[in-house]
Amino acid sequence: MLKKILLKIQKLEQQKQNKINKKAEIQAEIDDIDINLKKLYSFKKDYEKLINNSSNFLNSIGGKTA
Repeated sequence: MLKKILLKIQKLEQQKQNKINKKAEIQAEIDDIDINLKKLYSFKKDYEKLINNSSNFLNSIGGKTA
């Protein structure tokens, strides 16, 4: 009986460790995605700012914007 309990404990501990490892891998993937998202949002913000500044400049010198 004790042997069965010990085997069950060992099996569950292995399952737990596998889940912890998978969780760490997924978290690393999420972190990478977050880094890329931050870069893209920053790029988008800079691009929109550039477009806005370009339009303002062209309007201030009497040019037409598309």
